[in-house]
Amino acid sequence: MVGYDVRGAAHHTAEFAAFGASAGADKAVLDGSFGLASAACAAAMDPEQTWRLLRRTAV
Repeated sequence: MVGYDVRGAAHHTAEFAAFGASAGADKAVLDGSFGLASAACAAAMDPEQTWRLLRRTAV
């Protein structure tokens, strides 16, 4: 699970938005992007998964 501490701030409030500019939020973005890139690399290295994904995007 990727996330960051908002100290109980309710969603869609100014207080919650302020936590989005924190170092913890920046780390969450980097963690999430690393996880997504790792999954893409794993799929690209597996010939069966690569074929399955490319087949789905063929026009």
